[in-house]
Amino acid sequence: MARFVKVGSLILAVLIIVYSFAVTHPTNALSHKACTSWEMVKDKSFMLTHYGFKGSKSNELPVGFTVKPGTAKEVPVLMYHYITPKANNREPGNKSVINLEAFEENMEYLHDEGYYTATLEELEQYVLGEISLPEKSIVLTFDDGYQNNYIYAYPTLKKYGFHATIFMIGSKIEEQTVAFDPNKKSFLSRAEIDASQDVFEYHSHTYDLHRKGFPKCGESKSLALDTTLLQKDIQTIKATGIDTPYFAYPFGEKSRQMIYDLKKNGYRMAFTVRQGFVKPGDPLIKLNRLTVTSRTNLPELLQHKVTPQDALNLNSSY
Repeated sequence: MARFVKVGSLILAVLIIVYSFAVTHPTNALSHKACTSWEMVKDKSFMLTHYGFKGSKSNELPVGFTVKPGTAKEVPVLMYHYITPKANNREPGNKSVINLEAFEENMEYLHDEGYYTATLEELEQYVLGEISLPEKSIVLTFDDGYQNNYIYAYPTLKKYGFHATIFMIGSKIEEQTVAFDPNKKSFLSRAEIDASQDVFEYHSHTYDLHRKGFPKCGESKSLALDTTLLQKDIQTIKATGIDTPYFAYPFGEKSRQMIYDLKKNGYRMAFTVRQGFVKPGDPLIKLNRLTVTSRTNLPELLQHKVTPQDALNLNSSY
């Protein structure tokens, strides 16, 4: 009997080892599914043990909340990254790159249609049901902090009286302004940040975690998912002067542990890359955005003539 118990224990131990290896080193669809299931279990376990964290629940709206006539039922948060003239665009299929001509067409359309560009503080209050926004309200965001945002976007936005947000990678901030070359990737300097605050507000896209390298289910994910690194990174970017309650997830990747650490460090609102509009009551810590590319037909997207996902593949004059 003891022999059978030992054999059974040995078999169980082997199965556990095999399962653990499959979870951490998935090599096929089955082991990948086992890994993702295990990650979900760990995620839910974390939420339960940290009982003060309400995770994905929506915000509680004021009693009797209704959307007033003539005010926004939803707000599109547009997401841009890299801007370059069409003649200099070496990656026309890259959804993070938009031709300058298309960007200017977007801004002209928003201006001519009378759109109001809300600040992130206004968006936060809107989601919480504390304020209303004009029916044609929009939020403009730029990720990473490229120098071309200052060279190309800033004068266009200023011309129309628009407000926008840049989520900065703190480690990319240049101490001295570099000579701009449209054929080279360059980032904003402190002087350019200071000079553009009449148009842009600046928030965190991590200090130096906008890189792949965190292993998860056989894939390399954002280093920001490593919460040990994240906690140090938060303090580092705050020390640069970017100390606000607003954040954008690198590559849109997040976890409950990551969200918990962000909230613990004073972040109240954060943005994903999930395609969709923002409405009152949405979870502040994982708001939708709308990716805009050179091929996006912005009027059709904002008028719901196409879905946000379909809009990524629409053709336009640029």
